[in-house]
Amino acid sequence: MSQPERLNEISGWILPCGKWYDTEEWWHINALYDLRDSGLNELQNLSTLNILSGGDEAQIRDHVASLGFIKISRNQLDGVQMSRQQLSTLQSLLLLCDPEQEVGILIGNTGIIKNINISRIMKLKNPVLLFEI
Repeated sequence: MSQPERLNEISGWILPCGKWYDTEEWWHINALYDLRDSGLNELQNLSTLNILSGGDEAQIRDHVASLGFIKISRNQLDGVQMSRQQLSTLQSLLLLCDPEQEVGILIGNTGIIKNINISRIMKLKNPVLLFEI
C-alpha cells in the first residue's frame, strides 16, 4: 500500500518555538495578523508591528523569516533559518508523505529554490543545512 501524498495539503507556519500553525493556502499573511492579535511574543515588537501595519507582503515575509518563521505552502518551505525544534515539527508533518517526493526550499531572499527528497529531510539531524545554498 502506498503512502498518502499529502505534501500539497500542508499549509501554514512553523513558529520560531517549533509549534505548527495551520492555515489555508493563500492566507499565510492573514494568519500572521491573527497570531499578532493573539499576543504571540515574536510579533509584538515595534519594528514588527510597523511592518505588519504597512501591509507590504514581501516586506512582511522577509521580516518574519528573519524572526525565524518558516512558511510551508505548495510543496515549498520558505525561510532563512531553522531550529532543531522546527526540524522536528517539519519531520512530523512529513511523516505520512511519500519519501521520494521533493520539497522545494526557497533560500532566503536569493530566489534560489533547492529541491530535496522528503527521505533526506527525515534523516536530517542538523537543520542549518536545509537553508544553505
